[in-house]
Amino acid sequence: MQNILIQKKEIYAYTFLTSLVICGLASSLITAPKVVHIGINFPFSNIVFSILTYPIVDCICELWGKEAARYTVLLGLASQALIACIIQLSINSPYPSFWQLQAEYKSILSTGISVIVASIIAFFISQIIDITIYQKIKELTHGKLLWLRSNLSTYLGQAVDSIIFVNIVFLNSNQKLNILFGSILIKIILSFLMTPIVYLIIYILDKYLDSNTLAFKVRNGSLLPQFIEKTLLKS
Repeated sequence: MQNILIQKKEIYAYTFLTSLVICGLASSLITAPKVVHIGINFPFSNIVFSILTYPIVDCICELWGKEAARYTVLLGLASQALIACIIQLSINSPYPSFWQLQAEYKSILSTGISVIVASIIAFFISQIIDITIYQKIKELTHGKLLWLRSNLSTYLGQAVDSIIFVNIVFLNSNQKLNILFGSILIKIILSFLMTPIVYLIIYILDKYLDSNTLAFKVRNGSLLPQFIEKTLLKS
Protein backbone atom coordinates (compact mmCIF):
# COMPACT_ATOMS: atom_id res chain seq x y z
CA MET A 1 0.00 0.00 0.00
CA GLN A 2 2.83 2.37 0.90
CA ASN A 3 4.60 1.65 -2.40
CA ILE A 4 1.40 2.35 -4.36
CA LEU A 5 0.97 5.68 -2.55
CA ILE A 6 4.57 6.69 -3.28
CA GLN A 7 4.17 5.69 -6.92
CA LYS A 8 1.03 7.81 -7.28
CA LYS A 9 2.75 10.78 -5.70
CA GLU A 10 5.71 10.43 -8.06
CA ILE A 11 3.42 10.26 -11.08
CA TYR A 12 1.51 13.36 -9.91
CA ALA A 13 4.74 15.29 -9.31
CA TYR A 14 6.30 14.20 -12.59
CA THR A 15 3.15 15.04 -14.54
CA PHE A 16 2.96 18.50 -12.99
CA LEU A 17 6.58 19.36 -13.78
CA THR A 18 6.33 17.97 -17.30
CA SER A 19 3.18 20.04 -17.86
CA LEU A 20 5.16 23.18 -17.03
CA VAL A 21 7.79 22.26 -19.62
CA ILE A 22 5.11 21.60 -22.26
CA CYS A 23 3.47 24.94 -21.41
CA GLY A 24 6.77 26.75 -21.91
CA LEU A 25 7.45 25.06 -25.24
CA ALA A 26 3.91 25.62 -26.52
CA SER A 27 3.94 29.32 -25.66
CA SER A 28 7.25 29.78 -27.47
CA LEU A 29 5.50 29.15 -30.79
CA ILE A 30 3.69 32.46 -30.35
CA THR A 31 6.13 34.48 -28.25
CA ALA A 32 9.44 33.61 -29.99
CA PRO A 33 9.18 36.19 -32.83
CA LYS A 34 8.52 39.01 -30.35
CA VAL A 35 11.75 40.90 -29.61
CA VAL A 36 11.93 42.64 -26.23
CA HIS A 37 14.12 45.69 -25.58
CA ILE A 38 15.25 46.58 -22.05
CA GLY A 39 18.67 47.93 -22.86
CA ILE A 40 19.39 44.65 -24.65
CA ASN A 41 17.36 42.87 -27.32
CA PHE A 42 16.12 39.29 -26.93
CA PRO A 43 13.13 37.12 -27.93
CA PHE A 44 10.37 37.13 -25.30
CA SER A 45 10.39 33.33 -25.33
CA ASN A 46 13.78 33.49 -23.57
CA ILE A 47 11.96 34.53 -20.41
CA VAL A 48 9.58 31.58 -20.61
CA PHE A 49 12.38 29.13 -21.41
CA SER A 50 14.51 30.33 -18.52
CA ILE A 51 11.65 29.88 -16.05
CA LEU A 52 9.55 26.95 -17.28
CA THR A 53 11.87 24.66 -19.22
CA TYR A 54 15.55 24.40 -18.30
CA PRO A 55 15.18 24.74 -14.49
CA ILE A 56 12.21 22.37 -14.46
CA VAL A 57 14.02 19.76 -16.56
CA ASP A 58 16.92 20.05 -14.10
CA CYS A 59 14.50 19.35 -11.24
CA ILE A 60 13.22 16.25 -13.03
CA CYS A 61 16.79 15.10 -13.69
CA GLU A 62 17.65 15.64 -10.03
CA LEU A 63 14.67 13.69 -8.71
CA TRP A 64 14.34 10.87 -11.24
CA GLY A 65 17.47 10.79 -13.39
CA LYS A 66 18.39 11.63 -16.96
CA GLU A 67 16.07 9.07 -18.59
CA ALA A 68 12.99 10.69 -17.05
CA ALA A 69 14.34 14.13 -18.04
CA ARG A 70 14.87 13.00 -21.64
CA TYR A 71 11.37 11.56 -21.72
CA THR A 72 10.02 14.95 -20.62
CA VAL A 73 11.97 16.66 -23.41
CA LEU A 74 10.54 14.25 -26.01
CA LEU A 75 7.01 14.77 -24.69
CA GLY A 76 7.51 18.53 -24.84
CA LEU A 77 8.82 18.48 -28.40
CA ALA A 78 6.02 16.18 -29.58
CA SER A 79 3.44 18.49 -27.96
CA GLN A 80 5.07 21.54 -29.53
CA ALA A 81 4.97 19.99 -33.00
CA LEU A 82 1.33 18.95 -32.54
CA ILE A 83 0.29 22.41 -31.33
CA ALA A 84 2.09 24.01 -34.29
CA CYS A 85 0.11 21.79 -36.67
CA ILE A 86 -3.18 22.61 -34.93
CA ILE A 87 -2.48 26.36 -35.10
CA GLN A 88 -1.62 26.18 -38.80
CA LEU A 89 -4.75 24.12 -39.46
CA SER A 90 -6.94 26.69 -37.70
CA ILE A 91 -5.34 29.56 -39.66
CA ASN A 92 -5.81 27.90 -43.05
CA SER A 93 -9.28 26.47 -42.45
CA PRO A 94 -12.18 28.01 -44.46
CA TYR A 95 -14.05 30.87 -42.82
CA PRO A 96 -17.41 32.61 -43.50
CA SER A 97 -17.75 36.07 -45.02
CA PHE A 98 -18.93 37.62 -41.75
CA TRP A 99 -15.64 36.64 -40.06
CA GLN A 100 -13.71 39.91 -40.29
CA LEU A 101 -10.73 39.04 -38.13
CA GLN A 102 -8.90 36.56 -40.34
CA ALA A 103 -6.01 38.93 -41.10
CA GLU A 104 -5.53 39.78 -37.43
CA TYR A 105 -5.90 36.15 -36.40
CA LYS A 106 -3.29 35.07 -38.93
CA SER A 107 -0.96 37.92 -38.03
CA ILE A 108 -0.99 37.03 -34.33
CA LEU A 109 -0.88 33.24 -34.51
CA SER A 110 1.03 32.61 -37.71
CA THR A 111 4.50 31.29 -36.95
CA GLY A 112 7.04 30.96 -39.72
CA ILE A 113 8.39 27.52 -40.47
CA SER A 114 11.86 28.79 -39.55
CA VAL A 115 10.68 29.55 -36.00
CA ILE A 116 9.14 26.11 -35.57
CA VAL A 117 12.14 24.25 -36.97
CA ALA A 118 14.63 26.41 -35.07
CA SER A 119 12.75 26.00 -31.81
CA ILE A 120 12.56 22.21 -32.07
CA ILE A 121 16.17 21.70 -33.19
CA ALA A 122 17.62 24.19 -30.71
CA PHE A 123 15.68 22.86 -27.73
CA PHE A 124 16.40 19.21 -28.50
CA ILE A 125 20.16 19.65 -28.92
CA SER A 126 20.53 22.06 -26.01
CA GLN A 127 18.54 19.84 -23.65
CA ILE A 128 20.65 16.80 -24.48
CA ILE A 129 23.69 18.89 -23.57
CA ASP A 130 22.00 20.27 -20.44
CA ILE A 131 20.90 16.87 -19.13
CA THR A 132 24.22 15.16 -19.91
CA ILE A 133 26.32 17.85 -18.21
CA TYR A 134 23.93 18.04 -15.24
CA GLN A 135 24.05 14.30 -14.62
CA LYS A 136 27.83 14.12 -15.09
CA ILE A 137 28.48 16.90 -12.57
CA LYS A 138 26.04 15.24 -10.16
CA GLU A 139 27.98 11.98 -10.37
CA LEU A 140 31.36 13.70 -9.97
CA THR A 141 30.19 15.68 -6.92
CA HIS A 142 28.31 12.72 -5.41
CA GLY A 143 25.01 14.55 -5.40
CA LYS A 144 26.38 17.74 -3.83
CA LEU A 145 26.65 21.28 -5.26
CA LEU A 146 23.20 21.45 -6.84
CA TRP A 147 23.69 25.15 -7.62
CA LEU A 148 26.83 24.36 -9.65
CA ARG A 149 25.36 21.64 -11.87
CA SER A 150 22.05 23.45 -12.30
CA ASN A 151 23.64 26.74 -13.37
CA LEU A 152 26.58 25.40 -15.38
CA SER A 153 24.50 22.90 -17.37
CA THR A 154 21.79 25.50 -17.95
CA TYR A 155 24.24 28.21 -19.06
CA LEU A 156 25.89 25.93 -21.61
CA GLY A 157 22.61 24.43 -22.80
CA GLN A 158 20.89 27.77 -23.22
CA ALA A 159 23.90 29.29 -24.97
CA VAL A 160 23.72 26.50 -27.56
CA ASP A 161 19.95 27.01 -27.80
CA SER A 162 20.37 30.73 -28.47
CA ILE A 163 23.14 30.25 -31.04
CA ILE A 164 21.06 27.77 -33.05
CA PHE A 165 17.75 29.62 -32.74
CA VAL A 166 19.01 33.13 -33.50
CA ASN A 167 21.14 31.99 -36.44
CA ILE A 168 18.10 30.35 -38.05
CA VAL A 169 15.29 32.80 -37.24
CA PHE A 170 17.28 36.04 -37.52
CA LEU A 171 19.66 34.82 -40.24
CA ASN A 172 19.24 37.89 -42.48
CA SER A 173 18.81 40.46 -39.72
CA ASN A 174 21.52 43.07 -39.21
CA GLN A 175 20.69 42.84 -35.50
CA LYS A 176 21.50 39.12 -35.28
CA LEU A 177 24.59 39.47 -33.09
CA ASN A 178 22.85 42.04 -30.91
CA ILE A 179 19.89 39.70 -30.37
CA LEU A 180 22.20 36.73 -29.75
CA PHE A 181 24.14 38.63 -27.09
CA GLY A 182 20.94 39.80 -25.41
CA SER A 183 19.44 36.33 -25.60
CA ILE A 184 22.37 34.65 -23.86
CA LEU A 185 22.72 37.41 -21.27
CA ILE A 186 19.05 37.41 -20.21
CA LYS A 187 19.07 33.60 -19.97
CA ILE A 188 22.13 33.66 -17.70
CA ILE A 189 20.56 36.31 -15.47
CA LEU A 190 17.20 34.53 -15.21
CA SER A 191 18.79 31.12 -14.70
CA PHE A 192 20.86 32.51 -11.82
CA LEU A 193 17.74 34.04 -10.27
CA MET A 194 15.91 30.72 -10.63
CA THR A 195 18.52 28.84 -8.56
CA PRO A 196 16.67 29.29 -5.22
CA ILE A 197 13.44 28.19 -6.94
CA VAL A 198 15.12 24.99 -8.13
CA TYR A 199 16.27 24.29 -4.57
CA LEU A 200 12.77 25.00 -3.27
CA ILE A 201 11.02 22.76 -5.81
CA ILE A 202 13.36 19.84 -5.14
CA TYR A 203 13.11 20.32 -1.37
CA ILE A 204 9.29 20.42 -1.44
CA LEU A 205 8.98 17.41 -3.74
CA ASP A 206 11.57 15.49 -1.76
CA LYS A 207 9.39 15.95 1.32
CA TYR A 208 6.18 15.27 -0.60
CA LEU A 209 7.59 12.03 -2.01
CA ASP A 210 8.74 10.86 1.44
CA SER A 211 12.29 10.29 0.26
CA ASN A 212 14.55 8.31 2.55
CA THR A 213 17.60 9.91 0.97
CA LEU A 214 18.98 13.42 1.41
CA ALA A 215 17.30 16.09 -0.69
CA PHE A 216 20.17 16.51 -3.13
CA LYS A 217 21.44 12.93 -3.39
CA VAL A 218 20.68 10.38 -6.09
CA ARG A 219 17.23 8.88 -5.44
CA ASN A 220 17.91 5.15 -5.52
CA GLY A 221 14.95 2.89 -6.13
CA SER A 222 12.69 5.54 -7.63
CA LEU A 223 9.52 4.03 -9.03
CA LEU A 224 8.97 6.60 -11.77
CA PRO A 225 11.58 5.38 -14.26
CA GLN A 226 10.13 1.89 -13.83
CA PHE A 227 6.67 3.32 -14.48
CA ILE A 228 7.88 5.00 -17.68
CA GLU A 229 9.69 1.91 -18.91
CA LYS A 230 7.00 -0.65 -18.07
CA THR A 231 3.88 1.37 -18.80
CA LEU A 232 4.37 4.39 -21.06
CA LEU A 233 7.19 3.22 -23.31
CA LYS A 234 5.57 -0.17 -23.93
CA SER A 235 2.03 1.05 -24.49
